[in-house]
Amino acid sequence: MRFVFSLLAALALTACVDPKGADTFSSGGVLSGSILTQQDCAAFGDTAVWVTVDGRGECQRYFHSGFSDDTETAQIFFHGDWMIQWLDGRARVPDGYSSRATPASRQSRADGAASATGQPFIFFSRPGVFGSTGEHKRRRLARESQIISAALDAIKARHGLTSLTLSGQSGGGHVVASLLTLRDDVDCAAIASGVVSVRDRSRIRGWGGQDITGFTSFFDPIRHIGSIPTDTERRIFVVGDPQDSNTPFSTQQAYYTAVADAGHAISLIKSRGGGRARHALADTGIAVAGACMSGAPTVDITGRYSTL
Repeated sequence: MRFVFSLLAALALTACVDPKGADTFSSGGVLSGSILTQQDCAAFGDTAVWVTVDGRGECQRYFHSGFSDDTETAQIFFHGDWMIQWLDGRARVPDGYSSRATPASRQSRADGAASATGQPFIFFSRPGVFGSTGEHKRRRLARESQIISAALDAIKARHGLTSLTLSGQSGGGHVVASLLTLRDDVDCAAIASGVVSVRDRSRIRGWGGQDITGFTSFFDPIRHIGSIPTDTERRIFVVGDPQDSNTPFSTQQAYYTAVADAGHAISLIKSRGGGRARHALADTGIAVAGACMSGAPTVDITGRYSTL
């Protein structure tokens, strides 16, 4: 009862937050969503880009490391979801968010990944999280990846990039799979514990056809594989744990099979996920993407990172 009361109180306070100017580095801002002006966005310098999708402007934050004047490609990482939701409409931000939700922390994450891979790296803040405007409650709708794709165009132009390597964890894996249907400049893609078959996940979890966000109008990557451009040089890796209790491995395996059947170069890697749900595979996904970006043979990558 104490937990329910505290949760309701927190939601009541959040409901008073005006999304105009809300800071999504705060839990309240993540719950309320955020709107900024283009002038406000410009104040963030080279850690933000302004894009317009469907007539609405969005400020998307990103943190980059390992870049030089001759950098032509980089790995872009998309984090997982940072909102716990229930089908009755309740929502909260996990306790661990506050310790990670600062520009310095996200820059440190980018620095660490660039150092580990020896390659240029970008930590991308998805809409409504880690400083970006938008509504995290509306994730997995088509507009989320449309915003991100427009932001990637702006980032490429700013930094002189010609191609991209993409990696993503969980909901960030959904972003990667969605971007594969929108872009023809992706050399490598690593989808870790990815939500790539939203409808099937809903069925298995007993959510009645809804995503956990409550929407039935979600973009479902497995049903848009026909939109992935043909590219004989691009490599896609699906990384998952068969014991993942958050996002069933069977849904990731089904996506892998469907993409392979469509003639794309894709590999399935079984690796032990972290945490009680055995769902956390972000670092493995980043490492797989980095190895692909470096030109390592596919057989070496799958052999090295297949731990199950």
